[in-house]
Amino acid sequence: MTQKICIEDLENIFNEKASALIREKFKNLDFSYQQLDRKERDSLFLTIIKTLKDDSVKKSGNHRINDWVAGWGQNRDEFLKTNKYESLIPKYFGKFPYVRWKQDFIKPTNKQFEYNMVKILQYWIFEKYLSDVSNIYEFGCGTGHNLFRASEVNPSASITGLDWATSSQEIFKYINQTFNKNFNSHRFDFFNIDKDYKILKNSGVFTFAALEQVGNCHMEFLEYLIKQSPQICVHIEPIAEMLNPDESFIDFLSVEYFKKRNYLDGLNKSLKTLESNNKIEIVHKQRSQIGSCFVDGYSIIVWRPKNA
Repeated sequence: MTQKICIEDLENIFNEKASALIREKFKNLDFSYQQLDRKERDSLFLTIIKTLKDDSVKKSGNHRINDWVAGWGQNRDEFLKTNKYESLIPKYFGKFPYVRWKQDFIKPTNKQFEYNMVKILQYWIFEKYLSDVSNIYEFGCGTGHNLFRASEVNPSASITGLDWATSSQEIFKYINQTFNKNFNSHRFDFFNIDKDYKILKNSGVFTFAALEQVGNCHMEFLEYLIKQSPQICVHIEPIAEMLNPDESFIDFLSVEYFKKRNYLDGLNKSLKTLESNNKIEIVHKQRSQIGSCFVDGYSIIVWRPKNA
């Protein structure tokens, strides 16, 4: 039987009413899905467990820069042929027929289900935390696809995308030409931080599934942000501390996959330590209850430096 996520489901997760913008965006997207039967569910569990035992699965880290240059290069080449926004969407979205929703697996009827949920999540968080700043920076921006939503909720803000892959900066040239945008771009490497790169006053910073790639090497970036004093910092990332692996087998599989891929580790702990040392204030944190086939990877932490 086909079911459908409604806007009230998200209002319950975020414990607040959806804005007019979010309601308008939500009504035009397909969030229908089916529950898995026992056979399909067992098959999915086996697939995930076999993947966790597969030694060929790549780990994240600074050794993978050429993979990301090539990956965003594929999007760049496709975008040059089509001039369509859809060509900017990373290829890992819609790769599998299953996604996570409220600590369970579901089977969407629309291949773009996960990406559409990401869009609504970003509209919700960006509108709440980035709508009043003068400048918006995305670190680890990839193709720049997330920045379109940041620009939409705050059309007067100066927009900048930063990524370690040179193919990302090349994409921004074509985005500006095709969509009449004025997005800025800059090369920035989480593993070799350019501390001379300055963030302008009254700025908002966000990462989306980007710190994911640094494992436990995130502290230098946090210290860099504190010194730069943005008004607000938003992270939508895989954060193991926000899951319940001791109570939920599905959460347990997600955390094990984080470990397998060497995904982001310890961000919540690091931010709590910085807060206890009176360097930052944690404004908000929660899990979004949405995820991909292998991970519940869209948890949210929002903070600001005390010197902002």
